[in-house]
Amino acid sequence: MKLAENVDFNTIACAASGASGAKLANMVNEAALRAVRQGRRLATREDLQESIEVVIAGYQKKNKILSDHERMIVSYHEIGRALVAALQTHSAPVAKITIIPRSLFSHL
Repeated sequence: MKLAENVDFNTIACAASGASGAKLANMVNEAALRAVRQGRRLATREDLQESIEVVIAGYQKKNKILSDHERMIVSYHEIGRALVAALQTHSAPVAKITIIPRSLFSHL
């Protein structure tokens, strides 16, 4: 797979830390597929970052619409999770907080 110049391997390695060899291979394949779908010959940093999220958390559920009340509840929940993770002494730093619904089984 050919990579764009904006790919920072340290950032990608931190985001994919703890992944098995098979998951790393899936992440690279997913990034390559994303680039091809968008008509590019090079995978970008954004392709790799999105592919890591897809392999870890699943594809975005674009048809799931949350009401304002549901978004607020999910936001509080995710902020609470991030605070607990940030306050733990031996955990990885919080890299991203999102309320975008994802599903590991969206392809079924």
